[in-house]
Amino acid sequence: MRATTVRPDYQAVEQYRPRLMRQAMKLVRDQATADDLVQECLIKAWRGLDGFMGHSALYTWLYRILLNCTYNHFNRSGREIQLPDEGEEAFEIPDEATPEEHLIAKQRAQDLLEGLDGLPQSLSETLTLRHMDDLSYEEIAAALAIPVGTVRSRLSRAHRALGLK
Repeated sequence: MRATTVRPDYQAVEQYRPRLMRQAMKLVRDQATADDLVQECLIKAWRGLDGFMGHSALYTWLYRILLNCTYNHFNRSGREIQLPDEGEEAFEIPDEATPEEHLIAKQRAQDLLEGLDGLPQSLSETLTLRHMDDLSYEEIAAALAIPVGTVRSRLSRAHRALGLK
């Protein structure tokens, strides 16, 4: 018996617009450009929904399309993608955290943000997806179209470079 994939509908795709917009803003830092990229991403996703096989989460698939749209935008304009300068608000600290846990989390976030600029793009992108977007290794691998082992390796190298492990 063959497993069937339920085709996501417009609402399932559209629900990710705010999340994709945050990602686009991190990458391009311009509202109009981010709007255009997200719109392009959603149009491509909608047209390609028949090709969505369900091997990854819908958001992971959409994020990959957004990354491709962003890379294409930067290639056309001759600019390079710059990593986001997000600040500590990019890290979610649970409300129920103790003051000590809150302080430790803020310090870790600050250390991580300070070190991102010195990392190669492949390492910082992987680290951002893991620690700021809280994606699993499998979701990161799908979003970046790399093996899970490469995700683990990149995270290990990034952590080592930042002195986090």
